[in-house]
Amino acid sequence: MDLLKHSGSGIFIVLVTLVAFFQMADPIFLSPVNVATMLRALSYSGIIAVGMALCLISGMIDLSVGSTAALASVVFGAALKFYDLPVIAGVALAIGAGALVGIANSVIILRFKVTPFIATISMMFIVRSLANWVSNGYNIYPLPDWVLHAGEARPGGVSWAFIAFLTIAVLGDLFLRFSLTGFLFRAVGSDREVAKCTEVDVDQVNTIGLVTIAILAAIAGIFISFMTNAGSPTVGVGWEFTAITACAIGGVSLFGYHGSIFGLFCGLAVIQVINNGIVMIGISPYLQGVVIGAILLAAMYADIKRRTYLDLDRI
Repeated sequence: MDLLKHSGSGIFIVLVTLVAFFQMADPIFLSPVNVATMLRALSYSGIIAVGMALCLISGMIDLSVGSTAALASVVFGAALKFYDLPVIAGVALAIGAGALVGIANSVIILRFKVTPFIATISMMFIVRSLANWVSNGYNIYPLPDWVLHAGEARPGGVSWAFIAFLTIAVLGDLFLRFSLTGFLFRAVGSDREVAKCTEVDVDQVNTIGLVTIAILAAIAGIFISFMTNAGSPTVGVGWEFTAITACAIGGVSLFGYHGSIFGLFCGLAVIQVINNGIVMIGISPYLQGVVIGAILLAAMYADIKRRTYLDLDRI
């Protein structure tokens, strides 16, 4: 019963089943090299997905995160390539650009009352265009050699991006479970009007969520620049949908309140296991979307049945 109450319980079982299947199909699947490759691959969208989970739990959504990552990447690249700024200044400018996107989203949504979907999908186009304008539509490269060396480093066999993702995920979990603001995120996501009646500053909570996810998107964009040794206006395409899919598969409700970082991690892992496993056993990579979509539907159905059985929707 306790396992069922966890929002990530169903997808964890799916994850274990998938890993067992692919391991039986190809014994190399769980080799240290392949596991490290999968962990590195999920790092960038994973960083964004943590922010997406926080947004969804608080009743918000941000579809501009992929474009924000691209803007941060080119700002970081331009700072190092064209202005010869130190790396700390480049990182600060890139994160600042991300924060400005988050603030703009919060103003449009909360002050001008534009729905989050329309506001952030509009910002997706605006910010992507700004990224292309800053870079003139081209990759900004090469960056200093040490940038590439840092991006290719394999601490613990993985990467600095994965270590950053793991750290952010742990902090996000602690934030949701033990902080007052984390409790307010769930309260606002559960019912905005009730939260207002209890004197919760709903707009402040949502602003924190929107700025946080934009900053995390910028961090992901910076790590991509380290890996590719370039500031690229084309990175991050589709990351918002990967993050949302991982959240949904992992039991994070698209309507607020329910969800956990553990479930999110399981959702990310399922997507990566499928992407990697299908290629390893020789199935056409074009079928990846079919499998992920089917598992998404199955996970949603299982979560609905779990909620009905435990009567969680009354909470």
